[in-house]
Amino acid sequence: MSGETAAVVRGRVYGTVRLRHTERGTPAARFTVVQVPREYDRARGQWRDGEPIPVICTVTGSLARHVAECLTDAVHVIATGNVALRDNVLYLDSAQVGVDLAHHVAYVDDTLPAVLAGRAPAPAPRAAAAPVPPPAHRAGPAPVPATAPETDWWRSARRTSWDAVTAPSRTGR
Repeated sequence: MSGETAAVVRGRVYGTVRLRHTERGTPAARFTVVQVPREYDRARGQWRDGEPIPVICTVTGSLARHVAECLTDAVHVIATGNVALRDNVLYLDSAQVGVDLAHHVAYVDDTLPAVLAGRAPAPAPRAAAAPVPPPAHRAGPAPVPATAPETDWWRSARRTSWDAVTAPSRTGR
């Protein structure tokens, strides 16, 4: 269609997502995204938040069901679509909506672990290993108990820094 202006809106969901159905049964969802532009203040020499811009987004079809299922108040999103200004209010007829991964972690149905997706029973809690008494005399380092290494990344310790991962790539710059 001619005369439409494509736009990308990046901001936070404000309020709740409202899901309704048309007379023909097509799902339609409406939600508000508040975008806060960053502006450079030359007098102070620093960046500051500008005036918040509310944008009312509308989606239909399966996207409406997914949006209603996934989005809640204050979730950072990126939405694309055709924008229109009516009665001093910005409207976005969204073609795509996604969680902003700069602020959140998102899982897709196929990548969600079976336990979290409800496809498998939760594993039984592991029993604590009995303490091994120290030997009376040692002729070297203490033997390491034969346990399987922890391969379940869900249970592994979180990284405190990405330096070990990113350090090799930084040396080439």
